[in-house]
Amino acid sequence: MSRLAIAHFLIVAALLVFAQPAAANPALEGYVNDVQFTAQVRDLDQSDLVAVRSLGKSIGGREVWLLTIGTGKTDEKPAIAVVGNIHGPHLAGAELAMRMAQRLAKYGESDEATTKVLDAHTFYIIPRPSPDACEKCFAAPFRERAGNDRKTDDDLDFAFGEDPPDDLNGDGWITQMRIEDETGEWLPHPDEPRVLIQADRKKNERGKYRVLVEGKDDDHDEQFNEDGGDGVALNRNFTHRYEPFAKGTGANAVSEPEHRAVADFLHDQPNIAAAFCFSPEDNLFHPWKANQQAEGARIKTTVLSADVPQLEFLASEYKKLHGGSDAPDAAASRGSFAEWAYFHYGRWSLAARGWWVPKVDPPKPAEGEAKKPADDKRGSDELNLLRWLARERLDGFVAWTPIEHPDFPGRKVEVGGFKPFYALNPPAKELDGLAEKHVKFITALPQWLPKLALTDAEAESLGGGVVRVSVTVVNQGYLPTMPDMGRVNGEPYPAWIDLALPAKTDLLQGHARTRLPRLEGVGGKAERTWLVRFAGEVPRTIEIKVHAPAVLGTSRPVEIK
Repeated sequence: MSRLAIAHFLIVAALLVFAQPAAANPALEGYVNDVQFTAQVRDLDQSDLVAVRSLGKSIGGREVWLLTIGTGKTDEKPAIAVVGNIHGPHLAGAELAMRMAQRLAKYGESDEATTKVLDAHTFYIIPRPSPDACEKCFAAPFRERAGNDRKTDDDLDFAFGEDPPDDLNGDGWITQMRIEDETGEWLPHPDEPRVLIQADRKKNERGKYRVLVEGKDDDHDEQFNEDGGDGVALNRNFTHRYEPFAKGTGANAVSEPEHRAVADFLHDQPNIAAAFCFSPEDNLFHPWKANQQAEGARIKTTVLSADVPQLEFLASEYKKLHGGSDAPDAAASRGSFAEWAYFHYGRWSLAARGWWVPKVDPPKPAEGEAKKPADDKRGSDELNLLRWLARERLDGFVAWTPIEHPDFPGRKVEVGGFKPFYALNPPAKELDGLAEKHVKFITALPQWLPKLALTDAEAESLGGGVVRVSVTVVNQGYLPTMPDMGRVNGEPYPAWIDLALPAKTDLLQGHARTRLPRLEGVGGKAERTWLVRFAGEVPRTIEIKVHAPAVLGTSRPVEIK
């Protein structure tokens, strides 16, 4: 074989290897890695309704792709931003965001309702805001990591990533290990010994196990797996309630290039009215609650009362379209994207988990068997997860198996427990149906956005070239022209009303361009009056325009009488 042929063979072989997933993660069968995802982005770029560009690169050198979907001058129309999995291991968020983009592009070509929405509004979709964290989902041994590819010092000892978890039983998964310890806090569930629950000392229960993440003390500091060097997590790196010196939060808020790329883009788009993201911090099945006592604080940490009715309404509409029930409690995270989008960015911020493990009824007691008391809820989620895994025939649990542990000589140590990813991400067969529900929701959102109209417009000639102009601006949409938090932090652009006047025209009262206050939804209004003196002949009409980047505006000529 010639050198040229050999070189060609090696190049082709390398490309074939590069095109394969980083590893075959059984929990994410049917999900795509970065190479496959980028190919999907390139396919969407062929659509006339989609504009593709990179917002920048991650620490790991991966592109942060933006998909702009709409018609005409997309940056001049009210927009909704959709952000995929802001929590890296929640890869379903990335898959759903991409599938939503694909459906918008497809339906926009033939479906009249979708075409109408895209003619009046723009959708900015960032499916994978943290591509490094997404790619880690495919790296063996499999474990959930939210950070990017930056090597971090998670335990603040000036060494980086020196004590990560270890795959002690060699099965390719990082699960847990339980060490027999009479001072431990954990004991087997009375109905299912695979599940561990915390001992209740008030009930005279004694723990049997100490539980740790699977691994050993690699740096010999008598701690376990405290420094995986797991990078900076997007959902802990934003400015609201940022927590310095904590694991995954970064050297400072918005410290990472990919996180800055997302934040900078959103700040550069004043036409964005709402931000929708996929996150375990679900505020659609669990809407944020106001705290009136905290509203007077200089730094706002709870949703403002004025915004609660609108957020609850949007949540109720989402629930109808989603159809789910028994949603788990929303996760909490400092420095999160969803809170930043509301408290610091000043937009309507909607966060959806999208999917969760459904409730599976336990088997009915056998005839004559006493019904178990239902007051003790410990381990109920884990028991339900086991039932669901069994129903779906998914291998999501590692049986507890004894190992020889170098750090616990002579002690019984077992490795096992639930495999990561299964409880956070649905089987791939469910993604298309979930994407369909979420497309219906985001294409319904525009009907509730603010919409300005001009009513009671009059222009009366007073003689001597002087004309009195008066108009009422009415918000006919459901949502106010901005959240009350946007009024407080001043981030969203306000609405303006303009008079189109010829040159050499004097304004005796008012200004040709006037800022409007925040207008409530469903009839919120503002009135404005001007006195205008024309130097020459008085025109037949005066053009009045009301507009804001994130609000549907209007204009109309007013006849001078």
